[in-house]
Amino acid sequence: MTTDEAAREPGAGQGQPAAESTERREGSDAIAEALLASGIEIVFGYTGGAVPQLTRSIISHDIPMYAGRTELTAAWISAGYNRVKRRAASAVITHHVGALHSAPAIYGSTMDGTPLLYMSLDNPPSMEARDGLQDALEVYPSLKPISKYIKKVTDASDLPVIVRQAVKEASTGKFGASTLVLAQTVMFQQTAMKVEPLELPKPPSPHRQDVETTWELLKNAERPVLYVGAGVHIADASAELRKFVELTGIPVVSTSWGGRGLLPDAHELYAGPTGNFGWRSANLVAQQADAWVTVGCSFSQMSTGTWSMKKPSTVVQVDVNHYELGKIFQPTLGVHSDAKFFFAQLIEAVEADAGSEAITAGWSGWRNDATVAKKEWVQEMNSWFDGTEVPINQYFLIRKLSEMLPDDSLVIGDSGGNAFALYRAFEYKEVTPLATGGHYMSLGVSLPVAIGAKLAEPQRTVVSYHGDGGLYYDMMELSSLAEHNLKIIVVIDNNHCLLANRASMKASGIDNPWVDLPQTTDFVQLANSMGVEGERVESPDQLAGAIERALASEGSYVLDVHTTPGLRLRRALDQVIPIVGDRTPKVGHLETVLEGSWPS
Repeated sequence: MTTDEAAREPGAGQGQPAAESTERREGSDAIAEALLASGIEIVFGYTGGAVPQLTRSIISHDIPMYAGRTELTAAWISAGYNRVKRRAASAVITHHVGALHSAPAIYGSTMDGTPLLYMSLDNPPSMEARDGLQDALEVYPSLKPISKYIKKVTDASDLPVIVRQAVKEASTGKFGASTLVLAQTVMFQQTAMKVEPLELPKPPSPHRQDVETTWELLKNAERPVLYVGAGVHIADASAELRKFVELTGIPVVSTSWGGRGLLPDAHELYAGPTGNFGWRSANLVAQQADAWVTVGCSFSQMSTGTWSMKKPSTVVQVDVNHYELGKIFQPTLGVHSDAKFFFAQLIEAVEADAGSEAITAGWSGWRNDATVAKKEWVQEMNSWFDGTEVPINQYFLIRKLSEMLPDDSLVIGDSGGNAFALYRAFEYKEVTPLATGGHYMSLGVSLPVAIGAKLAEPQRTVVSYHGDGGLYYDMMELSSLAEHNLKIIVVIDNNHCLLANRASMKASGIDNPWVDLPQTTDFVQLANSMGVEGERVESPDQLAGAIERALASEGSYVLDVHTTPGLRLRRALDQVIPIVGDRTPKVGHLETVLEGSWPS
């Protein structure tokens, strides 16, 4: 990080802990010192109950604080911040009785590999034998299975090392949620344990033999493909990825969500994202390949078409998490390695091979096939962008955003049909940090995650691309945008329904009124009441001007875009159930039964 970059960091210039101090101090002060020594730059949270004492210590140690409107949104803000930073650079504190409100963010962080440090302030231990007010006795066992790391602390003596362990676990291996359940009494107990600065261990590197074997397997392939996912983003390995593919000319496909933005969409070797709502070109290229080198992929349901995609017999699987290796099928070669180190060594192996140019030249026909497939798909996708429809065509909205937003914008989708369309059709013009995961899709994450991303990358244009259904979950954070004078553009893809649910129910012959949302809600008036400007957009000719005004606005701006409620979730894999499906016979929407699963 450069000096200028460090100056932009939240909390830059904040107080530093006395790393070698062995003076006795209260537990809350020891926690604040350990947070600083572990690289925590800002604390998000929600007050109440046992929180004030730790808040006092955080303030006295000059650590910036940002209050969420709920425990859940505070946790999602921290997750967004850390995801962009690629480490646990922020922490969350809440009162214990509110911890279960944060469970989706804790679980989602563990599932998606997002660093999260969550601290829950509990009642004194003596109250566990009584019926205390808002008794939270069973919260710890509830959070344990959804956390990567969890400790219940009732004695302040080891607080510095426990905090350091929690930050380390959140930011190493497969990232995840570290949860500390802190008894109120430890805030006031004394500890003399010194605080040691945390230096994160380097992630694993590949064995040289594995790198050489990978290159040999590629050399023996006629139609190799590089299949990349969120792990490459998290490892900050996009530059190494690009160097390798341009050195070898191997076509690249990405996972349908987590791998977006690793290469510009226009890159000649990028065939697109795979999966049900990916690009047909990517699915075609991946299934015609005779060898995959997969890096940072978990082979999720969405990216593989519920594991219906044909995979080649030769698969090299590279992942920083040893659990992923061979989890679903036995690869030809499993490589336990960080993506950045793997690509760096693979590049060295190719450059050291005197015959590599002849090998890569032999793949020219295969590269041309991938280029043709991509061109055909882009032409098909372009036909969806109808600029005449009223209400507004969803893909036309996404196209306008692609054209008018700065190239390095962070556009953060929520959950459901709007997100599927966004991550498929938004044009990534340069490498873009990943702000959300792709496994645990939770309604109401877009706005708080966007806030975290903006705080982490304040120089970027940040857009929360939201569905109207999801905005009901997190609209309260509009007020914090005004309070903190943050500039985020909130685009509401407002089709007045829960589109994905409506589509599945209609396909099953069910007309359920629960999926229809009220047209009486005035999101612009709501935003205005919270101090945020905005406007309603009801016809395509109004869209460009509205986006210009949003970009020019000094503060945050809401665009309530009324879009058509028609089914737009076009599949990129034929005869595959889009989201759910198994071997059990069903009727209606699930009448089609998938026969078998990988590795069949």
